[in-house]
Parts: sequence; structure tokens; C-alpha cells
Amino acid sequence: MKKLIITGAIILSSIFSINAMAQMSDEDAAAAVKRRQAVFQLLAFANGPLGQMARGADFDADAAILGSQRIIMLAPMISELFAADTTGNDVTTRAADTIWSSQEDFAQLAQDLVDGATAAIEILESQGAGGVRQAVGQIGPKCGACHDRFRLD
Repeated sequence: MKKLIITGAIILSSIFSINAMAQMSDEDAAAAVKRRQAVFQLLAFANGPLGQMARGADFDADAAILGSQRIIMLAPMISELFAADTTGNDVTTRAADTIWSSQEDFAQLAQDLVDGATAAIEILESQGAGGVRQAVGQIGPKCGACHDRFRLD
């Protein structure tokens, strides 16, 4: 009986230790949030020139295509950066908790952004300045779809 109690205590202790290790520290969570925010700032920077062109700035094909290429490079990082669940940590973020219960949908929306930026490049290469608004239409709604569902106001 004594062995059974000791074995049970060891198992229970192990379970608590594993749970404690699985919980991310507030410091690690804050670092994860900073990395996420950095990628979103880079995405906004990449999308900036195309957005400005859609609002009437001079057309610069190289800048528009480069921005879209950068989106293609950065967007796949989104789901990777949200792999670590920071819910329950003392961090300030606009990420909705539903991200971690809907990882497949979240990853698909990031892929949709890649696909939209790829389509934008094709439009810009074939239509030039005349396709700017259509190119923006391939990217903007993809960002919005994720924001509507997974970003808090």
C-alpha cells in the first residue's frame, strides 16, 4: 500500500511538473508578442507603397511588386509565431484567444494572404498602374478576414 501511495505521489508530481513547464512565463509570452508585432509592422511596411499608390501616389511597379514579394515572405511566419499559446499570461495583445482553438483556420488565412499577394504581383505585372486597385483588392481583404476573426479591437 505504501508503494502504491508513493508511486501515485510521484506520478502526480510529474504531471504537475509537466503542466508547470508547459505554461509559458510572462517574460517568454511578452517576447513572443513582440516578435508577432514586429512581423505585423513589417507587413504594414511592405503593403504601404501599394496602398499609397491606390490612394493616388505615383505608380512605381518595382516598389509595388517588392512590397507584395515581402508579404509573400512574411505571411507564412504568422501561424508559426502564434504556435505558442500566450493565453493566461500577463501580456498586452490584440490577439483573440480563439487563435489557439482554430489553428487550422488561422493558418489558412495566412496562406490566403500569400495567395493574394501572389495574385497581386500577377496583376501588377500584366496591368501595371491600371491594376493597382485590383492588386490591393487581392491583399487588403485577406488581411481584413484575419483581423475580423482573430484580432481584438
